[in-house]
Amino acid sequence: MGELILCKRPIAATPYFIDELSLNIYSLEELSYYVSHNVYLLNSSFSNMDLCRWIGKELDMKDLEAELVHLIQENTPLHIFVGHILTACGYLTASEIKQVMDVIATFENKSEAECKKIRGDRLMEKQRIVDAIYEYENILDGDLEMTKSFEGNVYHNLGTAYCRLFFFREAASCFEKAYLSNHNTGSLRSLLYAYLCSGDNDGFDHAVTRFSIPEADVETVRSTVDGIFHNSAITNFSDMINQMRVDYRDPLVYQQKLQEIVNEWKIDYNRLCRI
Repeated sequence: MGELILCKRPIAATPYFIDELSLNIYSLEELSYYVSHNVYLLNSSFSNMDLCRWIGKELDMKDLEAELVHLIQENTPLHIFVGHILTACGYLTASEIKQVMDVIATFENKSEAECKKIRGDRLMEKQRIVDAIYEYENILDGDLEMTKSFEGNVYHNLGTAYCRLFFFREAASCFEKAYLSNHNTGSLRSLLYAYLCSGDNDGFDHAVTRFSIPEADVETVRSTVDGIFHNSAITNFSDMINQMRVDYRDPLVYQQKLQEIVNEWKIDYNRLCRI
């Protein structure tokens, strides 16, 4: 069931279009909802004259329009600009508004690359994996200033995102680039994990030789992956499938039950791939 937003102010005849999500906004309450649920996607472009004019014309809030225009002219920080909108609406509580403003303020003292990485990390936390991948790749493909260590950390997180979608070969490539830039042993171990999960034993052996990984570390990685493949959740699932063969002797019924399980997996995977 969707969430119902009670709008106490006028509904716009012409919506305000949010490019990042291809979303039409029809009220100040909807705008507040968008801001509070997508705070990590906001950047300086959110503070613009088009938004101010839309608030004044479509929502008939001339005083707020004038207030926001003045803030833009004074080069006021984004978190203050957003705070004025949220306060004028009253959709969020005072503590919720402060929390949103505090989050936005953390971006304002960081470089563009750092801000994009934070957004990518938060998208990962929200299970918006594909959006996070786009954000990380945008950092790496752009002309942004960053240290080699920072670049390596972005590659590492990009590799983690690919792993979430079971793209282990792509992940391995990212983890290798990460290690070459940040020299972090965590990225090196992740490279080995990605090779094993993809079934690429040649790639695994090549990485061990190329980076002179100690045998003890190699065995730790192999043992960890082997433990995952043989944990109770997987063995219990295997036992359940075998029991299904006994319970559903009719091949058509058995296939139907298997398909139901696969369909649930598809739903979960599509959720991770949503944009």
